[in-house]
Amino acid sequence: MELTLASLHKGQVPWKGLLLAASLLTYWISLATAQVIVEVNPLKVEEGENVYLQIPNLPSEAQVTYWYKGNKDNAESEIARFINSSSKSIPGPLNSGREKVYQNGSLLLQKVTKKDAGTYTVHLLLKSFDTLTGTVNLKVNAPLSNITSNNSNAMEGEDSVTLMSEPKTKKTTYLWRINGQRLSEDDRLKLSEGNRTLTLFTVVIPDTEPSKGETRNLVSNSRSDHYL
Repeated sequence: MELTLASLHKGQVPWKGLLLAASLLTYWISLATAQVIVEVNPLKVEEGENVYLQIPNLPSEAQVTYWYKGNKDNAESEIARFINSSSKSIPGPLNSGREKVYQNGSLLLQKVTKKDAGTYTVHLLLKSFDTLTGTVNLKVNAPLSNITSNNSNAMEGEDSVTLMSEPKTKKTTYLWRINGQRLSEDDRLKLSEGNRTLTLFTVVIPDTEPSKGETRNLVSNSRSDHYL
């Protein structure tokens, strides 16, 4: 028996209509759940460096790119946006002047600090008014320690030398080594400022062997280059 419109009860839809509705629903769901891949460049970032949060395959249909701090895309968390039609990067409430969005969707963070570490969310508005979202986690490491000295031309048996590990950071443990051996205070040397400063009261030949400074905290461990 052939199905006719007259035989349909109120509220029924022909099977072709059902297929169309199912197709549209599947398309909408695929867009709603699509994720944007975000990459950090460079992968290892130290305090004071610049870093890009990049979208390697930015859709050509993207009209506006929004960047947020955290995993929510609300107005209060917006860092900046890029509007393709006007080719402008517009700062948001959380923009410190060090952030900028480019036409390729990348977010530039300049001279990052520990406070910049955390989750970032990107939100793409397409021509169809559909949206795509992606997140990435940024880690910021303490900078590699560097040793400075108050006397680079010390005379053996006469002069003293003070070495200091830079930069000064909070909640950090400082360790000193000569020839791979850890140092501790004795009659000839002194450690101060939480071991950040090493003073050799009388320089002797063994002290001219390579010296290292090492810093440790809860999230990172870094060593300086040789000094002497």
